[in-house]
Amino acid sequence: MANPLNLPMVGRSLRNLVSRPATRRYPTEIRPRFAGARGTIEFDVETCNFCMLCARRCPAAAITASREERYWAIEQLTCIGCGVCVDVCNKGSLSMSVNSRTVHTHADVGPQGQRPGHEEWRKPALAAEVPSGS
Repeated sequence: MANPLNLPMVGRSLRNLVSRPATRRYPTEIRPRFAGARGTIEFDVETCNFCMLCARRCPAAAITASREERYWAIEQLTCIGCGVCVDVCNKGSLSMSVNSRTVHTHADVGPQGQRPGHEEWRKPALAAEVPSGS
């Protein structure tokens, strides 16, 4: 007959009650960034010529651009932070920030129904030059 007082997990259970948790409590306790860590993509709409090379080369398909509408958007939560778009941008409109992504603890919905992390820019179209008449 098995000994009912032989409980092998009691020691481990008591140790776990008095020790620290094995994982971090992420939204409240954030690990400090390590050297060489990538952040988020920063975009400068003033220098962009909307060539759409960054959108074509993005391996995660996180970038959407339109030359006709002069529109550029990124899904920061889809972006894998590889930096390919920064490397191929010939105008220097894209850069890698050292800031980390914001924490989303629940499903936020943006002002126009976008997912969290959706960022977009629109550059006003250049006004057509009006010939000066005299």
